[in-house]
Amino acid sequence: MLPITHQLGLIGVVLALVLGLFAAWQQRSGGNIGSILLALLAVAFAWAAYSTRDWGDAYQALVAVLGAVAFFASPSYLAGGIEDAWPKRLQSSYFLLLGVFTASLFALGEHWSLLALWVAVEATTLSSVALVGLKPGAHPFEAAWKYLMLAGMGGLIALAGVVLIGGGPATVAAGAVLLLVGFGAKAGLVPLHTWLPDAHAQAPAPVSALLSGAELAGILWVLHDGLDKVRTLTHGAAWPNDLLIALGLLSLLVGVGAMAGQRNLKRLLAYSSVEHMGIIALGMGFGGIGLLGALLHVITHGLAKSQCFFVSGAIQTRYGTVDGDKIGRLHEGMPWGSGGLLLGLAALAGVPPLGPFFSEWLVAMGGLASRATAVPAILMIALLAFGFIAIAYRAPRLWYQPTTGIRPTPEAAFETVPTVVLSTLLLISGFAVPWLLHWPLPH
Repeated sequence: MLPITHQLGLIGVVLALVLGLFAAWQQRSGGNIGSILLALLAVAFAWAAYSTRDWGDAYQALVAVLGAVAFFASPSYLAGGIEDAWPKRLQSSYFLLLGVFTASLFALGEHWSLLALWVAVEATTLSSVALVGLKPGAHPFEAAWKYLMLAGMGGLIALAGVVLIGGGPATVAAGAVLLLVGFGAKAGLVPLHTWLPDAHAQAPAPVSALLSGAELAGILWVLHDGLDKVRTLTHGAAWPNDLLIALGLLSLLVGVGAMAGQRNLKRLLAYSSVEHMGIIALGMGFGGIGLLGALLHVITHGLAKSQCFFVSGAIQTRYGTVDGDKIGRLHEGMPWGSGGLLLGLAALAGVPPLGPFFSEWLVAMGGLASRATAVPAILMIALLAFGFIAIAYRAPRLWYQPTTGIRPTPEAAFETVPTVVLSTLLLISGFAVPWLLHWPLPH
């Protein structure tokens, strides 16, 4: 008899595939039914996480929540606003691929062998590449092609790393480096992050929410699992952690540096993802309470970033653009959505008492706990301060500047549901930290 948590994981995989097929047949009603069933599954995963204190269950609960919101928000996004609606044929393909993508994300939270997890990572890549390129137009195809080339190359490199790690102590060092490069490319770590801004800018907003809120961090989770095997084979060698810290700092530096110059809201959020993947990598490299902060940041960042991407989709539907220089008086055209976006951006900037502030604080404390990692931790704190300034500089323009003659369509009542749900969970995440501090670290 399989453990209940393993059964739930397999149920999530199968359910997402079935819902994708059903929604491909019945777009709007299928999306609504899918959102309800995935929301119920999220409750089941949350109960399992509460009972077992297992971070894999907590991650799968996040996937179920974001998947439910994606299925719910997709019909109105595909129906179009100022932009043209998607053709019916593409809508069917979209929902089918969304089901495969969500199913593969559930698989990332399972306690499988490293090779099986590599297969799950490849499934997330291929399905998300197809979703990025499915959007009508030349630019989405170009972004999907770049994504496929870099992430596909990363997948082959990671596979070589998996094979070498399985070869024993003689090849484990080379395997660890290849695993770090391969999965790092897929997770958007610098320097192989260049596909990420274009993919986010062109992907449908529900896909961007899952891609940034769940996939990137899930791949880092798999990377941590692989490096944990390396540490076992090398009797606790520190150099895998040193590599993670170096890549984490570099990603944080590039992400923060690029954010201030972005006018496109989705590209701003994409570079923010590079920044926050760097934070997670740093926490995993610091270890101890830093690792706890990294695991917590997977959840808190996932809620905040998905909130922002879902609202960006609503903005694009109503304004026909996500160019920050053309959008203004957002609170007048989208009172609920603008409130959710403000909360999400505040969370990404590290404003207390929202969840990302506490998870970032734990990562920093993990670095400061050791003399060997104190300098990277101090650099991280300084870069986070610059990240706060970048968001504080760019974001207010969406509220105070006048629009350039664009009149948005009014918000529908049902479209406020994702904003309310994710805002509530984001607020709760900050107050749940004391309970999560007692969770055991994965072995």
